[in-house]
Amino acid sequence: MLRSFVISVLAVGVVTTLSHAQSPVSPEPVFLRAQEMVSDGNAAAGRAIVDSIVNATTLTSPRYPEALFWRASLAANASDAERDYRHIVVDFPLAPRAEEALLRLAQLQLSRGDRDGALAHLRRIGSDYPGGRAQARAGYWTARVLFEKNDIAAACVANAGALVLASPAEIELRNQIQYLSQRCPTQTATTQPAAPPTLRPPPTANDSKPTVLPAPSIPSASAGKTDPTVPPPVRVEKPVEKVEKPVTPRIPAERPAASSSGGWSVQVAAYNTRAEGEKFAATLEAKGYDARVDGTVKPFRVKIGRYSTAAEANAALAKIKAKRMDGFVTRAQ
Repeated sequence: MLRSFVISVLAVGVVTTLSHAQSPVSPEPVFLRAQEMVSDGNAAAGRAIVDSIVNATTLTSPRYPEALFWRASLAANASDAERDYRHIVVDFPLAPRAEEALLRLAQLQLSRGDRDGALAHLRRIGSDYPGGRAQARAGYWTARVLFEKNDIAAACVANAGALVLASPAEIELRNQIQYLSQRCPTQTATTQPAAPPTLRPPPTANDSKPTVLPAPSIPSASAGKTDPTVPPPVRVEKPVEKVEKPVTPRIPAERPAASSSGGWSVQVAAYNTRAEGEKFAATLEAKGYDARVDGTVKPFRVKIGRYSTAAEANAALAKIKAKRMDGFVTRAQ
């Protein structure tokens, strides 16, 4: 239900947020130029610029996770974006963009219905990056996930906390939080007291004609005598607040495009020299893995297997992690 909303948020984030106050570092001009190219419809060329920087940057350089973040932000599909965001979160948790990558990874997980995974990453923002720039947004998205899980009480607490953390400059975020708060139970509505009716003076003995008053529209239920000069009391109805849950059209989950270069692999390491990569690959082969070294320029990537689908590669990754090795799914070359 939230998929199109989340994707639209991420798309807007590429254009409006990366180069503004909530960014932890000032973007390099080359990344801004690539962003403009993607926004102007020249997406392939813009993405090629960022991809070339990723391939030419060493893993130990602070520029590497920064380039990964931009490649994820400008990715053509959610699968590619999630792969790079996860790479940052797992391998570069101290990078300036790691907190933002964690938030976007949670948003992508929520878009495909993985509420528990999204909630786990959102809560990591609070525990791993206390006082960080994404705290208010993480609280807002935590509230969205909890509403989806029908945990109304916890969702309202998270949403109220997000409003406290949001700065006055985050106008759009504050509007979103306040709109979401309509789903929370409210206190008894307060109404302005009705203005007291204007009383006409009673007729005097000097009046030549009696004062004729219109009959009240609602007969009095009182058993006693009613002063005809006082209009019947106005009954104030408590307004009934009706909040309609916004309906977001469902769209089918994106499928990664088939690779013409051999499907998918699991990358487990990268080295500055091919000799180091081949040495590690030989160690993996001795353990029974189908390992190889990809690339003609550094970093030389050590990869395991060739899989026809991303699902098969992810299954292999799970087995690799079970043996206390780390890695991530990537395109095979």
